[in-house]
Amino acid sequence: MRIGIFTDTYTPDINGVVSSVVTLQHALEAHGHEVYIITSHKGLLHSTREGNVFRMPGLELKWLYGYILSTPYHFTVKAEVEKLNLDIVHVQTEFGVGVFARIVARQLKIPVIYTYHTMYEDYTHYINRFDLPGLDNVSRKVMNSLTKFLCESVAGIIAPSMKTKEALTRYGVKRPIHIIPTGLDLEAFKPKNVKEELCQSIREQYHITEDTKLISYIGRIAPEKSMDIIIDGFQYVKDPAVKMMIVGGGPSLDDLRKQANELNLQDRIIFTDKQPREDMPAYYAIADAFVSPSLSETQGMTFIEALAAGLPVFARKDEVLEELVYENKTGYYFATPQEYGEKVDAYFATSKEEREHFSQDCMDVVKKYDIDHFYNSVYKAYEQAILDYEETYYIESIKTSDDCMRLYLTNQETGVEEKLLISLDDYLMYEIKKGGILENSLYEALREKEKVLVVYRGCLKKLRSKDRTRKEMYDFMVNMEEPLGIKTINEIIDMLEEKGYINDDAYTIVQLEKLDHSLYGKKKMIRQLVSKGIPYETIEGHMGQYDESHEYTKAFKLALKYQDTIKNKSLKEKKEVIKNKLITNGYSLSQASEVVDEMNFEDDILRESVSLQKAIDKAYRNYSRKYEGKALRERVLQYVLRKGFMYDDIIHALEMRDLSGE
Repeated sequence: MRIGIFTDTYTPDINGVVSSVVTLQHALEAHGHEVYIITSHKGLLHSTREGNVFRMPGLELKWLYGYILSTPYHFTVKAEVEKLNLDIVHVQTEFGVGVFARIVARQLKIPVIYTYHTMYEDYTHYINRFDLPGLDNVSRKVMNSLTKFLCESVAGIIAPSMKTKEALTRYGVKRPIHIIPTGLDLEAFKPKNVKEELCQSIREQYHITEDTKLISYIGRIAPEKSMDIIIDGFQYVKDPAVKMMIVGGGPSLDDLRKQANELNLQDRIIFTDKQPREDMPAYYAIADAFVSPSLSETQGMTFIEALAAGLPVFARKDEVLEELVYENKTGYYFATPQEYGEKVDAYFATSKEEREHFSQDCMDVVKKYDIDHFYNSVYKAYEQAILDYEETYYIESIKTSDDCMRLYLTNQETGVEEKLLISLDDYLMYEIKKGGILENSLYEALREKEKVLVVYRGCLKKLRSKDRTRKEMYDFMVNMEEPLGIKTINEIIDMLEEKGYINDDAYTIVQLEKLDHSLYGKKKMIRQLVSKGIPYETIEGHMGQYDESHEYTKAFKLALKYQDTIKNKSLKEKKEVIKNKLITNGYSLSQASEVVDEMNFEDDILRESVSLQKAIDKAYRNYSRKYEGKALRERVLQYVLRKGFMYDDIIHALEMRDLSGE
């Protein structure tokens, strides 16, 4: 692949963007790709080329830590870029070279991917140089709108951290965002791989002795880094052997030197000014710990470099550090200058063995920033951006479909027409309009969402016909022909609950009332609801009103219904049938027995002689085919006894039958 990396800042500059660009360049070249760097240099007249590095003329902004601002278009460089036949343009900056990159890519029809390195909302002090009231808020809004505009003009975005992605999403960016932490050549920062001669030279230059305990800051010296906090905090460090080294240059350097002098710390704080990028591993190697109070990082490359060098990190709490700095394991967090001083003393008071253990934990925590993982992630983002750029879908028309929108699309590469169902939320979020286009990545994402949407609509249809429990809807989705994943199913159920379509608590109340009205006993009511997936605790929480008195009243009503429907039974058998039916319907044995004992069976007693005669007649019909005489009589007697009639009543009835000559 032929890749053009466009960046305002490149070697010999030292900053996080340069580190990221150089790391990416080396990784891509190591895997056989052709990489071209298009950047700027101090000068207003001529462009230069050094191998695969093109430098456009630009103006140095000394107030912006030497940032070189290039004009947005260069005919000569554009002609050179055209000859490169690039497959993709990777923009690492917003202004100057970044604007040029976007113009050239559009003219040459090359997809653009953009790494968002800088949280510009933290840099508004460069605009509001006179601290005018209210200008900061206005500046933030302008920068956020500008960021959204720049992001919307590319095929894909690389965010170094979740913090960055969340910020871009908050700005309203809709383009695909890939979270890819910048990789690092971890081996280069391990002390064993650093030249000892260089380390010794630095120690001698800055009078770092064997007894010195050194905590270092490495990076830009600028207002957004909040360096004044650690200068102020160093006055609280009580151990006289501890020194702090500030490695780097920038617009705040003179102010920090003045602050150190005012606090009488000039002999304990070393300022090196800007140093060569290739010497940075040595500066880490001579240190015992690293500090940075910055909260404006999108990833914090210097934190990762320090940890790779085995240095514990002193920092203020920030999202980008959540998986890097663990208190008392890979570093310390501080909130105030005084707390910084106290924690520095606490660390250097630990034993040599404890510090060695610290160092190993620090190196272990950054293993995930391996350069190969970084390369693979970026390469996949390139492939996706190229696919998005080449394969798009034209939106022919849009129609509403219940609470969704149905898109009628044409694949611009193949001409194939397709339909796509999307939610109203996505329709509004992605600002989809007739005559617009969908990039392949958005199309694929919406196509995946469509599967969920179809299942969700199926759930709504099922719920419209009848209230159902969470478990019933779960079973419904699990047993589909092409079920979704368990996680997605649970998310749909959660959504249905949030919108009130599923409410197990309300369902329990309604069903208890229905079951109670149907004269079911508590046990059956509970069984019915448990079978629907309602937790026993939920059911119990709503059964307080169904006391023993209420249960008895229901059981009695139900028993009276059974009494009227049971025919041609002996009184004893009838009582057993009623009792068993009550138990089947959820009443206890004691409740059923009590109800039956309290019932009035006078009418049943009067009807029992008729029932007895019918039972005898039935027995004679059944047994007369096989038996006769005494044997027949014995069989009839046994049959009617089993029906629950009294022996004396049966004998009397049989004698009456014999006397009548039947």
